[in-house]
Amino acid sequence: MKKTAYTALATTVLLTGFAFGASRALAEEPVEADGASMKSVGTISYVTDDAPVNPIDPMDPDPENPITPTDPEDHEPPTSGPLSIDYVSNLRFGEQKTTGTDMTYYAQLDNIIASDGTEISRPNFVQVTDKRGSNAGWHLTVTQDGQFKSGEDELAGAVLKLDHASLSTPNDGIEPTANQGISLTPGVSSDVLDAKEDQGTGTWLNRFGADEEEGKSSVSLSVPGKTKKVQGEYKTSLTWTLTDTPA
Repeated sequence: MKKTAYTALATTVLLTGFAFGASRALAEEPVEADGASMKSVGTISYVTDDAPVNPIDPMDPDPENPITPTDPEDHEPPTSGPLSIDYVSNLRFGEQKTTGTDMTYYAQLDNIIASDGTEISRPNFVQVTDKRGSNAGWHLTVTQDGQFKSGEDELAGAVLKLDHASLSTPNDGIEPTANQGISLTPGVSSDVLDAKEDQGTGTWLNRFGADEEEGKSSVSLSVPGKTKKVQGEYKTSLTWTLTDTPA
């Protein structure tokens, strides 16, 4: 009887364990249900941005911190459109004494007002922006419209030169090519910047001088000693032209 009872008890335990294991296995099997699926879409649309772009610091370019010129009355506003010239420095060579010696004068640094209101000096520069989205490239030239003049008198033989071009940008685009050592001939356009396809997207600043110290000797005006010089202010104008195709 003891043996029978023991056997019966063992059998009961084994059967119970098997039933529990089977139930657990069945519970863990994935249950197939009726399936369903649905698609959604994502969209984005672009429109042309014609708003002018504010000039920024050529040494620390940040669109969130625009600069303003100290002589705004002498500056044209930024051009509008998706391909724009945002700023060009005026070139000031100061007051000089008359002389019969060949002389080279250097333009003063560009004094600008930072976003915090402080006045700072920077190398003279030009700023352009390409936000067309086509990545088609562009080309910037400059033309000295005439010789430096004071009334009917002009500085015959005087040569204006832009040198030590250095690029900066707040973007991560591919930089355009900056022309070095640009000697201007009145009435003739000269290449300044050239952006091939996929180059020059976003905002680019071309400063003449890598820093303030180099900027002091990067824009020059050479005047022959034999040139007639009358007392008074001599002036010329420069026309900067941005076209929508590379050179």
